[in-house]
Amino acid sequence: MSLCNEKESGEHHPGKDRFAELGMTLEAVSQRAADKAGASGLFAVSSKNPVRDDPASGASPRLFCVAKDRYPAFRVDVTELFSRWLVGAGYRIDWLMARAAPGPSEIAIASPEERTFVLGAGSIRARLAGLRLIGRIAVAILRGEYDIVQARDRSTSSLLFLLLAKLAGRPFVYWMSWPMLEGMLCRARDPKEAIPTWRRLAMRAYVTVGKRVLYNIVLQAADHVFAQSPRMKVELVQRGVAAQKITPVPMGVSVDRFNPSNVAPADDRRLDGRNVLLYMGYMGTSLPGRRIDVILRALGAVVRKGHDAVLVLLGDSRPTDRDALLDLARAEGVADRLIFTGHLPLAQALGYVRRADVCLSPCPVDPILVVGTPTKLVEYLAMGRPVVANDHPDQREVLEASGAGLVTDLSSEGFAEAIAILLSDKTAAESMAVRGPPWVTAHRSYAVYAELVSSVYSKLIRVTPR
Repeated sequence: MSLCNEKESGEHHPGKDRFAELGMTLEAVSQRAADKAGASGLFAVSSKNPVRDDPASGASPRLFCVAKDRYPAFRVDVTELFSRWLVGAGYRIDWLMARAAPGPSEIAIASPEERTFVLGAGSIRARLAGLRLIGRIAVAILRGEYDIVQARDRSTSSLLFLLLAKLAGRPFVYWMSWPMLEGMLCRARDPKEAIPTWRRLAMRAYVTVGKRVLYNIVLQAADHVFAQSPRMKVELVQRGVAAQKITPVPMGVSVDRFNPSNVAPADDRRLDGRNVLLYMGYMGTSLPGRRIDVILRALGAVVRKGHDAVLVLLGDSRPTDRDALLDLARAEGVADRLIFTGHLPLAQALGYVRRADVCLSPCPVDPILVVGTPTKLVEYLAMGRPVVANDHPDQREVLEASGAGLVTDLSSEGFAEAIAILLSDKTAAESMAVRGPPWVTAHRSYAVYAELVSSVYSKLIRVTPR
């Protein structure tokens, strides 16, 4: 279902339900406030607090970020770290994002401290309006209206904002949450991807140019680089980026949301009296990064070892993916032990995590995924559950540091053996589990990351000549 209607201006906004999930509503604002925000008409996307006519305090640091994310953003490192924690710490943030579906170019106001310049799509008029928005932002940067100029996961287009920041005498920051160019090249080479030949060639050409721009120019000239993981930092240093200007910021958790004491265990009779294994995530069987086949075969092996276990698959799935998983489960003789929950609200989903005896985190180690930091792992730990995860740089680091689970190889035999160890001694398993929440609070919470990121921004603002 599209989040947008087909109007090109005026009262055109994503659906109210989507904004409600993000803690926002659609509200009428004063004409004066709308004019100051640059919104069209008398409506803007806003938070539950009305948009003030007076600007935010000039003492608040002002950040501009052009992001690869589509609007409205949903990734937690954007919605939690930036929109919640950094805005809560006093930052004023302007985003530039392309719309996820056809619709107009506009300025969406999330709160008096945060707004998004949305680039329209689907019509020439919307795209031209988007170019005008980019022009307004460029002028604002050159006037020195932002304390920090940042690009997130953009490659060639980040060069424009690097130049604008340098001309304005403002620090430029690059945020690399994922190796986007390498991921695009992987897709272009994958014969299983339904991509026309001409598009594959175009993707390869874009990657060739993008790598030269990003690695040889943008990252070298950036004042600071935030990386997804220590492993990504190592790879960037190998490409010639100065180590002292790279700060890893792995995926984290807002521990007030992932707090076992605030979540009621799921009331599901299918779990009663049984050992509950749980996997949280999208169930796309065609995606090599999922490796759900490993944990399905592990379930069969665990049952054959004499454990009465069920596997909760917590997350969304397409009918074709569900059928493929059921076929594999039938081959293992455990089809009746699979529980598909589908997409659930966060509180309800976490109720199932509370019921789990063992949570599972398979993650392949390939040239792209090796620099990642699986979010589900720290979410399991924050909820106080013991984990079995395969040997992946971040997963090994987290479980060895926290002591909240077991590391094995990425095989059904390895997972089955580790699961059986935890199910055979639940007292020891629970002693592991209780170590998770305090470790996450101290090392992987977005509150901690907000302090880290803010300290880097503050230093850049202080040392950059004006």
